[in-house]
Amino acid sequence: MQNSENKKKIAILGSGMSSLTAAYELSSYKNWQDHYDITIYQMGWRLGGKTATGRGPNERIQEHGIHIAQGWYENAFRLIQDSYKECEQHNLMPDSPFKSWEEAFDREDTTLLTHFDPKTNQWIKKNIIFPSNEYIPGQGGPLPFSAIIHKAIGLVAEILFGTDPNKDNLVNMASESAKEIKPPEHHPLWANFKAKFEAFVKDKLFKHEGEKLLNYVSELVQNLTSGDHDHAQRKEHHSMIKELLGLLSKWVTKLIDSIADHNEYFYWLAVFVEFGLVNMKGTFEDVYDPETHELDYERINDLDYREWLKNHGASERLLSSAMVRFLYTGTFHNLTGSNHQGSLAAGVGLHFLTNSAGYKGSFVWKFKAGTADTMITPIYLVLKNRGVKFKFFHKVEQVHYSNSGEIEKISMAEQVTLKNGTYTPTYKFKNLDVWPGEPLYDQIEDRQAKALKEGKYDLEEAWCGWENVGKISLEKGKDFDDVILGIPIDVLGGDEGICKEIIDNNEAWKNMYNHVKSIPTMSMQLWIKPTLKELGMNLPDWGFPEGSLPNLVTYADPQYSFIDMSQVMPYEDWKDDEPGVLIYYTGSFLDPEVIPPYSDHRYPHEQLERIMRVSEQWLKDKMGWFFPNATTLEYPEGMKLDVIHDFSKNAKTDYSRLKTQFFRANVNPTDRYTLSLPGSNKYRLKANESGFDNLILTGDWINFGVNVGYYEGAIVAGLQAGQAIRDKLELPSETEIFSGVKLK
Repeated sequence: MQNSENKKKIAILGSGMSSLTAAYELSSYKNWQDHYDITIYQMGWRLGGKTATGRGPNERIQEHGIHIAQGWYENAFRLIQDSYKECEQHNLMPDSPFKSWEEAFDREDTTLLTHFDPKTNQWIKKNIIFPSNEYIPGQGGPLPFSAIIHKAIGLVAEILFGTDPNKDNLVNMASESAKEIKPPEHHPLWANFKAKFEAFVKDKLFKHEGEKLLNYVSELVQNLTSGDHDHAQRKEHHSMIKELLGLLSKWVTKLIDSIADHNEYFYWLAVFVEFGLVNMKGTFEDVYDPETHELDYERINDLDYREWLKNHGASERLLSSAMVRFLYTGTFHNLTGSNHQGSLAAGVGLHFLTNSAGYKGSFVWKFKAGTADTMITPIYLVLKNRGVKFKFFHKVEQVHYSNSGEIEKISMAEQVTLKNGTYTPTYKFKNLDVWPGEPLYDQIEDRQAKALKEGKYDLEEAWCGWENVGKISLEKGKDFDDVILGIPIDVLGGDEGICKEIIDNNEAWKNMYNHVKSIPTMSMQLWIKPTLKELGMNLPDWGFPEGSLPNLVTYADPQYSFIDMSQVMPYEDWKDDEPGVLIYYTGSFLDPEVIPPYSDHRYPHEQLERIMRVSEQWLKDKMGWFFPNATTLEYPEGMKLDVIHDFSKNAKTDYSRLKTQFFRANVNPTDRYTLSLPGSNKYRLKANESGFDNLILTGDWINFGVNVGYYEGAIVAGLQAGQAIRDKLELPSETEIFSGVKLK
C-alpha cells in the first residue's frame, strides 16, 4: 500500500454523466484508494450536468429537457443496475420507494410518428408498437448485427405479409410489379438460391414465399458473421446480399410507387418498407468493409444522412417522411445546415439507428421520478460512500496552457462560502433523496445566502453576474497529478473559454473547437388539469393501448417532441389537487445573430421570454389536433390555456398562467446540445488525445464512438476516460465498454 504522499491525486472537472461515470469506473476496483484519490469539482449546487433535476413549487420535478432510457443503453443500464445494487448492499437508500432498478422505471412499447401531408394540408399519424422481448438491458452486451437484421426483416415481413384489410389490393399490385424482377444468374451463389427465388416470383408471392426471401437475406447475414467461413466465403456472401437487396429495392420501388398515394395505410407501408431496405442496402454497400468484415460508419460521415439515403435510391417521399425526420429531430439536428432543414453525419445517424433496433426489454424505459432522483442519486451515494470527494460551488476559470507537456495549473473561483466547509446537496422527500432547484441556502454563509435569494442569481448560469467570493489555484503535484476534463465544449473556447490558452496554442484543439458545434434547446413542462380523455385524446383512437403514456419526436416545430410523464406525479406534492396529465415538450432553436458576452446579464432571461412567447403561440396553433376538447372558436387548431394548472392561484391572463409552468432555454454553454455535423467527426479528440500527458478528456463532445449527444454516449466517454487513467498508472481495467452493435 502506498502512503498518502505517493498516491496520485485525480481532479475531475465537472459532474455531468461523463465525469460521474469516470469517477465510478476509477473507484470500482478493489483497493483503488491505495493508488489514487479522486475529487470532483462542480460549479453550483447539484450534479448531473444536462441530466440534473431540480424541485420547484409543489415539489414539482423540473428537468433540463426530456430524458428517457432506451432499451439499447447497455452501459447506462449496467451503471444504474450496479449503483442500485451497491446502495442496497450498504443500505445507502434505506427507505427509498425504489428498492431495485426495475422499480425505478416504467416500460413503454409504443411510439407515435406524425407527418404533415402537403396534399391534404393535414397531419397524419402512425403508432408503432415495438414488440417487447425477454432481453434485459445492461446485461450480456449489445445484440449481434445478425439479430438486428433479423428483427428488421421480421418487421418488414410483418408489414408486407401480415394480416391487413388492404391486403387483397396490395397482392394484386405486388404480383404485377414482381414480373419486373430479373434474377442474378451470374452470381456463384445463385444455384443454391434459384428454387427459392423462382417460387417467390410466381403466384405464391404472398403465400409466405416473400417472407422466405427476406429470411434468406437474414441467413446470408448470419453466414457473413460465422466463424466457420473464411475471407473469400464472406466476400461472396456480402456480394450476394448486395445483389439481393438491390433486387428487392428495385421491386419495392415499383410496388410502392404504385400504392403509396392510395390511402394513409399504403403511405406508411411504403415509407416503412423503403426505409428498411434503403438503409440495409446502403449499409452493405458503404459501411460493411469486405476486407476487414467490420462495420465502418466513419466511411460515410462526410455525407449528410439524407444525402446518403438519396445516393441509394431513396425517394423524395422517404426523405421527407417521419421515419427520416425522427433521426434529425431526435438528435436536435433538424435546424442545422445552410438552409436550416437539417444536417446530420450519415455514419452517426445510421449507427444510432442500428443501435436503436437492438433494444432490449422495451424500446423506451421511463424514469419513475426525476432523472436525477432516479439515476444520479444512487450514483452519488455510491461514490460518496466509496470515498470520492465532492467540491461544490467551484467554478473552473482556466485550465492553463503549459509547454511542458503537462497541465501545471488550474485557476478556479469559489462561488460561495459554506458554513461547515462542505455541502450536502440532497434532501428527503417521500423517502427519496432529491435535488433542489436552487441551492440549499441554509448551508451557505447567511449574508451571501440572502444576497443570492434577493438578487435571484443562478450560479449555474454563465451570464449570472454574481461576484465570486474567492480565487483558488490548483497546482500539479500539490492539488492534482492527473486531470479529467468533463466540461462541455462550448465552455472551452471563445473569449471567455476555460481552455482558451490551450486552444490558442494547439492546432488539434483549435480544429476541434471550430468544427464540433452545438445548438440551444428548449423545454416546456405543462401540468394540465383535465385527463387526456377529458381533453379529447382517446388513446385507442390513436392506436395506443389503454394505460399507455404517449410519446413522439416528429411533430411541428419548435416544440416537436411530446411525452406524457404523468408517472412522476406521485413523487411530487399534490395532496388532493393532482393534475390529470403532465406533459413534457422539447425542441431546438437558433441562436441570435450575435451571442452577447457574459457581462450582458439580461441575455438568458430574454431568451427564456422568447421561448415562452413562441410556445404560447405554438400551443394555440398546434395542440388542438391532440386535444380537440380544449379548442376555442378563436383558436380552432390550438389549445385554450385555462386547462393548465395555475401555480400562482391568481393568474389573470393566458400568458401569466403559462408562465407558472416550467420552461428552460438551454443557452448556457454547459447546457447546449452537441451536434454531429457532416465532416466534423474527424476533428474530435479521443479521451487520451489531449496532447498533455496528465489531461484526459471526457464528454459527449469527444470521439467516443457513436458521437451523438445522449447520456449513454457520455457514459461511454466516461468509461474511456477512467480506463485511460488506469492505463497511465499501469493498472488493469476490467469493465467492458459497449460501443454499440458489432457485426459479430
